[in-house]
Amino acid sequence: MIFKTRKGKTRILIVILPVIFLMVLGAGIFFYISNKKNALDNVPPIIRQVIRLNEDIKNTTVDLYNASEKLDSISMVQSRITDIKSAIELIANLRHLADDNQKAVDRLVRFIEDHEDYFYRKNLSWIFSIKEFYTDYHVVQYHKSRANFLATFEALLKYTYKNFQNIMELKSQRHMRGYDVYYLRYRRAADSHNRFNKKRIAFQRAFVEDHPEVKPLLPGAHHIGPFKFWDKFSF
Repeated sequence: MIFKTRKGKTRILIVILPVIFLMVLGAGIFFYISNKKNALDNVPPIIRQVIRLNEDIKNTTVDLYNASEKLDSISMVQSRITDIKSAIELIANLRHLADDNQKAVDRLVRFIEDHEDYFYRKNLSWIFSIKEFYTDYHVVQYHKSRANFLATFEALLKYTYKNFQNIMELKSQRHMRGYDVYYLRYRRAADSHNRFNKKRIAFQRAFVEDHPEVKPLLPGAHHIGPFKFWDKFSF
């Protein structure tokens, strides 16, 4: 922007720096194409691949959250052995979904690392923000704690399923003590996972505030509330 002062001296104000322009343009293209997939041919192949890899993460994350919510509801139904079996099968599916989700994250991170020179040259810093989010300590630890939570929950359910009659009908002290052991392991893992979950949510909210340009690219902060616990001896 060029203008004259009252003294007649010419001054030049740089309103938009090229770097900022490219960053905004790059993010704008990403947001637009995320909603208009038929426009993918209008962007460079590298950006197109980043979009697809990020969509894989978003889709697998949504599937994972939906299955987790279903497990929350099933875990409150404990009076029938068929319900316990359903929960065991759902945990197996959850483990598969979590594995797919982590593989999708790893693919995106590797792709960004392999092409980081290109992204630096194009001043596409928002792409590195995506990588920063998925590789952050809070997100990584949340995934690890989820795996431990699912493992201990599955062990509890399998023990209960195998010894359902001894616990429910015969009230066997030996089997009920065994249940206590599995339940305490599960409860510790669940409490720990809830703590990591709260930290992850707090981190994501702060991250989005610091990097608002990536908010539409993230799956969203789900599971804000604590998990519904499998209550001890509420059969």
